[in-house]
Amino acid sequence: MVGKVKDEGTVKIDGTKKPKTMDIVGTEGPNKGKTILSIFEFDGDKLKVCYDLGGKNRPEEFATKDGGLQFLVTYQRAAK
Repeated sequence: MVGKVKDEGTVKIDGTKKPKTMDIVGTEGPNKGKTILSIFEFDGDKLKVCYDLGGKNRPEEFATKDGGLQFLVTYQRAAK
């Protein structure tokens, strides 16, 4: 969801690359028709993802740059 708008898409993962890569293609919602290139890694119950919101260049490291379109986020698995 982006706000109250549903944001749907497909994901293609390549776990053989270092770092692992993920291509997200929007099929419905505000990202429809956009491809978001990213890298990711798991660390226990955490998933770290660095997205290039511009869709042009895949991030090479888990970092952001001033004026860039990279978005770095860490997701934590919810406790059961």
